[in-house]
Amino acid sequence: MRKNSLIVMLLVATFLFLTSCNKYEEGPSISLRSKTERLCNIWKPVKILVNGSETILSSDQQKTTIEFQKDGDVFITVYYLGIAVAQTGQWEFYDNSEKIILTMNTDDDTPSKDTLKILKLMEEELWLKKEINSDILEYHFEPK
Repeated sequence: MRKNSLIVMLLVATFLFLTSCNKYEEGPSISLRSKTERLCNIWKPVKILVNGSETILSSDQQKTTIEFQKDGDVFITVYYLGIAVAQTGQWEFYDNSEKIILTMNTDDDTPSKDTLKILKLMEEELWLKKEINSDILEYHFEPK
């Protein structure tokens, strides 16, 4: 009887430990794939929220892609009036892997840096959050 109680207590403790250790606000609790393996993919936006309200993606936004590569390179393709504009740069995890810093190349040789908070990082979902002035933008991506 005492052995069964010990097993039950260990199972409960393990469950509580695993469910309280979310690195990201929206999960996952546990993953067998590394953060880099989950991030490195070609992503397309499926939802953008501004201050918690969902916006309708334009046709140009729907075609946008962001590709994270394992060597730290990042490639972003955005569309303006149907015309693709490619941007290149580097990415790195920051703040105990809870944020991503994007350092994008620019025409004037002064790279632009952007910091995005990771809300969810799964094989099939990526949620990022960014503050611009007083607005909070949340981007939800899925693999292309």
